[in-house]
Amino acid sequence: MNHSNEPRALAEELRAVADGFRGTLGYSFRHLRTGDELEHHGDEPFPTASTIKLALLCAAMDMQQRGEIGYEEERVLTEETRAYGTGFAQNYRAGTRVELRELLHLMITASDNSATVMLGQWLGREQVNRWLDRQDLRETRLLIPFPFGGTSEQDQRARAALWRPFRQWGMGVTTPREMRLLLEMIVENRAGTPAACDQMLRILGRQFYDEGIASQVPPWVKVASKNGTDARSRSDVAVVHAPSGDYVLAVYTKDAEDVSLRWDNEHATAIRAVSRAVWSHYHPQVTWRPPAGAEKLFHFQTEPRLPAAAPAAGAAPRPNTSRIDANGNGSR
Repeated sequence: MNHSNEPRALAEELRAVADGFRGTLGYSFRHLRTGDELEHHGDEPFPTASTIKLALLCAAMDMQQRGEIGYEEERVLTEETRAYGTGFAQNYRAGTRVELRELLHLMITASDNSATVMLGQWLGREQVNRWLDRQDLRETRLLIPFPFGGTSEQDQRARAALWRPFRQWGMGVTTPREMRLLLEMIVENRAGTPAACDQMLRILGRQFYDEGIASQVPPWVKVASKNGTDARSRSDVAVVHAPSGDYVLAVYTKDAEDVSLRWDNEHATAIRAVSRAVWSHYHPQVTWRPPAGAEKLFHFQTEPRLPAAAPAAGAAPRPNTSRIDANGNGSR
């Protein structure tokens, strides 16, 4: 990083947020007009939770633009896939044919895990990770070994070694810097064709889960983002099309003591604090502040682990973590 482009006051404010977090908080920030950059634990690996869906989005759009798959090509929703739940696809009947374009929108905007499994089974893990390699994003990996046979629990027993990284990290692993770079590539038309990047930004700009970075930005400012939630980690990555110029921010947490899902849990509070500090630094003249009562609009997160880690042979059955509970079990 070019430390001459570090805004000192903002750096100190963000570091104070990180130092006060009971766990590990990492962030990577770049203001695309000024060139300002700030990082903390920028190269440290963090669980991605659902932010890895950005990589699936990019790989799918790359294949579509090269004519390998069609935007209106369909896949069939199975009863097994419906079981991963949340979002909208869980409400479809088994046997419903779903287009690629719909799967991409569901996976990103509503973090729909049934749609994600359908896409993962379609594309395959290696296809996604090869795309990441071509972008030199080698610390970012999709870890679920798509395609898998039967249920994920059955496949974990049959191919235990392939699932071992998933047991450690969940859906994927990344660094704050690499996920920020990935989003920058989309903004700058380097993650695919200009048409593909334009469409990806449009999809990311329709985010349902906007209680993180976007919540600290006035509603008239366009934000394109993707967040993620797991038991002891949270994440949010966004491009903010701000009056001062576009900026890209990736914030990740892990190993947190607070695993609750309250509006004021430490993960969410820290992510919002980082976002608020960045916005305020570049727009001190804007009087807007998040209004009182916003916490009453918070979407209680009830999304599943995707997929659930199967118990080891001979172990007692795992508790049902098909949905995040009040203690933070599960992920999206």
